[in-house]
Amino acid sequence: MTEHQMNVYIAIDEFWKKYGFGPTVENIQYMTGDNSRSNIHRIMKRLCDLGVCKRTPRRARSIRPAYLKLYKVDRE
Repeated sequence: MTEHQMNVYIAIDEFWKKYGFGPTVENIQYMTGDNSRSNIHRIMKRLCDLGVCKRTPRRARSIRPAYLKLYKVDRE
């Protein structure tokens, strides 16, 4: 894992610990000081490919560290 990937992972982890849900790309961009949304998105995808993070397809703010276990709760 590169230094920049580690910074993005730490930003995701800290956001989950503080708020209890996943960050947006803009949140991660602000926390890491990066200027490119596409770069953050590419790194998030790479972290999921490495198995460090998990993501639910077609769901916003679904990225989370792999150690978190989430259960589906149906709301009506």
